[in-house]
Formats: sequence, structure tokens, C-alpha cells
Amino acid sequence: MTDAANPGVAGPSRPAAESPITVAPIDLRHVDSFGDCLAEVARERKYLAIVDGFTLEQNAAWVAADRSLGNPFHIALDGDRVVGWCEVRRDPLPGRGHGGVLGIGVRAAYRRRGVGRRLMATAIADAWVRGFERIELWVRAPNEAALSLYRKFGFVEEGRRRDAVRLDDGPEDEVLMAIRFVKEPV
Repeated sequence: MTDAANPGVAGPSRPAAESPITVAPIDLRHVDSFGDCLAEVARERKYLAIVDGFTLEQNAAWVAADRSLGNPFHIALDGDRVVGWCEVRRDPLPGRGHGGVLGIGVRAAYRRRGVGRRLMATAIADAWVRGFERIELWVRAPNEAALSLYRKFGFVEEGRRRDAVRLDDGPEDEVLMAIRFVKEPV
């Protein structure tokens, strides 16, 4: 997980005029662009539990709540344009406050360039620093690229929800994966 400190992640070469992708904590000034990014990924109907975006007000409330709760929420920027995000939202239930749920998305034109890997490395490292001890996620079973990425970070399958999603490609299972922070013995 040292990729967060390595901005030279492998990927297709970029023209010299193209700005480098930066990863940073989300700020309220990014809400509009974040909403556009979220809506673009949602409308693909392949990766998220939603199929369209939210209103500007809903996105602003989401970002403000995550920030006030100290949840890791990072975005990938191409200039001022949000091209991806990754957050770890702490579980609000008292018996589950040691864990959180990871959510991630990257615009199609920026996939396979290490953007998702950099976002995850940053958000997960931030979660461990903030005291999270478990991070889980749900992923649709046909999404082999995501499953592979999650396994590289140490996520393991803990269960499945059979026939959980029914959209354009017919019934799909959702896979529950999780990773735990193992503290070194003193």
C-alpha cells in the first residue's frame, strides 16, 4: 500500500500537456464536480448501487457529514475536475463503530491508469490512522477488475448476497469483502 506516496503509478503514457492526476481530501469546493463524477459512474449501471446521481444539496450534505465525522474521503483530480473518489464511512451503530464501508468510483476515461489504486491506498491508510479496525465493501460479482484490485489490498470474501442486483445484465450476486487492521504486538 505504498502507492499513496508514489505518484508515478504505472499506466498509459500521457501527453505532456495533460495535467497529472492528484489525490487529495475532498473539500466543499469540489462538491459540484464530485456530483458529476458520481452521476457519470452511476449512469453506467454496472458498478454502484445507484443508477443516477444526487442533487447538489444532497452531495453537499454527504460531503459535509463525512468531513464532520472525520471519515476518510479522498478524490482524484485532473486539474479542478474530480475524476474519482474513495471514502470510508464509519458505521454509526455502537457495536460496529470500529469499522466502516468503503465506496469508490472512477470515471471510465481514467480507469486502468492506477487512479483507483491510488485512491484506495490513500483512503485505507487514512482510515487506519483514524482508528478504523475493519473496512468492508460490497461489489457486484461480475466486476472482476474491482475484485482483483480489492484482493491486492488484502480484502477477502466474507459472503454473498445471491441475486442481489437486477438491472440490465440480469441477476447478479453481490460479494461482501473485508480487510482488518492487525495491530503489531508490543
